[in-house]
Amino acid sequence: RRKATMAMADDEAADRRRALLSLDARRSALLAESEAIVSELTADPGGGAAPMGIDTPLVDSGGYPRSDVDVYRARHLRRRFKEIQTDVKAAERELASGLEGLGPGGGGGIANPSRAEGTDESERARRTAPKPPPKFDARSGRWVVRNWDGSLSE
Repeated sequence: RRKATMAMADDEAADRRRALLSLDARRSALLAESEAIVSELTADPGGGAAPMGIDTPLVDSGGYPRSDVDVYRARHLRRRFKEIQTDVKAAERELASGLEGLGPGGGGGIANPSRAEGTDESERARRTAPKPPPKFDARSGRWVVRNWDGSLSE
């Protein structure tokens, strides 16, 4: 029975790793597409014209659409670029939470063993304990207090 449980845990960890790898591949593809869009938007069109740009105005000083830019293409690329930025941020959040879930040894949610519940409770107790009164340090001429970790605070 123990072997079956361990095999199921290994399968779950392998599935998580595959999901994280596919998510990372998706993120990499989005970043590559983003780089292509940026290079197209910032490329010099030649003839002394300014590039479309990522956030430059698509109208001239008179308020008319720029004649040297394909405004439809520029708007499409800019919109797609913003969508990609949002998707990359979401993928990175999912990757971070997935990696935390793996933890050392494929654990179940505690990525850092020193952050176990007992440690949090003891730290909380130390931080909320009554603080000692400040003392005047004649050598430095200042009032000092010991912090929760033992260091001196001035």
